[in-house]
Amino acid sequence: MSIFTSPLEQFQVLPIFSINLGFIDISVTNEVIILLLIAFFSLVLFFSLVKTNDNTYFIVPNRWQSVIEIVYKMILSLVTENIKNKNSQYFFPLIFSVFFFIGFSKFDWFNSI
Repeated sequence: MSIFTSPLEQFQVLPIFSINLGFIDISVTNEVIILLLIAFFSLVLFFSLVKTNDNTYFIVPNRWQSVIEIVYKMILSLVTENIKNKNSQYFFPLIFSVFFFIGFSKFDWFNSI
């Protein structure tokens, strides 16, 4: 075993357990768990920004809401500046989702397992 490992080792998809139902292979891999954790933390973050009694945003934003609004405005301005088209905001939800997915997936949770 060498000290130096491949930099591509972090992208290996390793099965944790698999279930075979005839021709259907339902495997739970490290990527599935990471995707579920990212979705869970994203939902917790976004739902923590609303008031519980009437499901509206706070008039005076809290810290997390301010951070999300700053990131939102930053990505929106990047999209509208780089896609010089009147329909450039149609691409915004996709780019915003990819930004958060990549941002959260950079937390290398499962490489130490």
